[in-house]
Amino acid sequence: MLSWLDHLAAGYEVSRIHMAEACGLLRPPDGPARIAASGPTSAVYGLGDADAVRVERATGLLASEVQAMTWSRFVGTAVRSGLIEASPRERFRVMKASWIDPRELRFCPSCIDEKDGRWPLEWCTPWAFACLRHGCYLLAECPTCRTPIRAGVRLGQGVCRGSEKHHLTDAVTWRCGMEYRKMQAPDLQDRLLAYLQRLLDSHLSSTRQELVHARGDFADLAAMAEFALFLAGPEHLDGADPVVVQSFAEFSRRSALTHGGPILEEAEPMVRTAGLRIASQIVFSDNPWATAREIADFATRPLASRARPLHEAWLKKPPQDTTERLARIVRSVRIAAPSTRGPDGRILERALYE
Repeated sequence: MLSWLDHLAAGYEVSRIHMAEACGLLRPPDGPARIAASGPTSAVYGLGDADAVRVERATGLLASEVQAMTWSRFVGTAVRSGLIEASPRERFRVMKASWIDPRELRFCPSCIDEKDGRWPLEWCTPWAFACLRHGCYLLAECPTCRTPIRAGVRLGQGVCRGSEKHHLTDAVTWRCGMEYRKMQAPDLQDRLLAYLQRLLDSHLSSTRQELVHARGDFADLAAMAEFALFLAGPEHLDGADPVVVQSFAEFSRRSALTHGGPILEEAEPMVRTAGLRIASQIVFSDNPWATAREIADFATRPLASRARPLHEAWLKKPPQDTTERLARIVRSVRIAAPSTRGPDGRILERALYE
């Protein structure tokens, strides 16, 4: 929706706010937060029926076409069903529980150049990590200065706003200024990730009859990607492209220095792509249980120390909506210890960790 507004605004040489007003998305007393990438009142989460009809009358688009540019399009697949019923202040929590941060954005520079700045909402999800049309990974940061790209940025005519400041005066000493459409994205050579992207693209456009199957795959992949971020290492990325291996290796090194396991909020988009690659090999294998145990022994007790952070994380917040194929894995990670009773019937305490 935001890139659609920006595309129209550029054509009419007006601001995004003025374009949103003309399209019926903004009306008094709505403010700019209504057309932000996230926030309690953001229209990107979805429009009410009356709002969608108003935009339809102003633009000529069908109400269903307008809604297809919002997160409501992915409810039941990539987004948990609770988004529809959630209060405005709970919407971001539902998105995060769906493994999506609506503030993030990845993009293909060639697509941006060809489509004059327009981009699909899928690029704000971890499920879109590559452009199969141009054979490249999507960029989540400027390759020159590594400034993150955020949803809401105007990619069509925009430039990177990364800069450096003097360490004493705080004065700007350098500005990046690289045009988004001229950035170079790494080539995609990894056949496994190319196959996974095709599958995810298909799931993101699922019909109503396919929703349950698609939702199960998304939930299972998210759970096993989290499993991989806790327990896997670069050695589990055999055959992956160097850019993926390097990102995951840097993340693993940082995680090794922290107490209590990796900080998942610090996992960059390329790191999550690495996690998804490992997750796909578990989820779609003939025996997910055995494949997961090849990465780490999370089932025996006393529990290996490296599995303890994941155990504690899943006890506090277990994976949601996962299918039966992962039931044994989730149960084994979360179980405290085998129940053992003494002669008097009381449960005996056993060492949980090594």
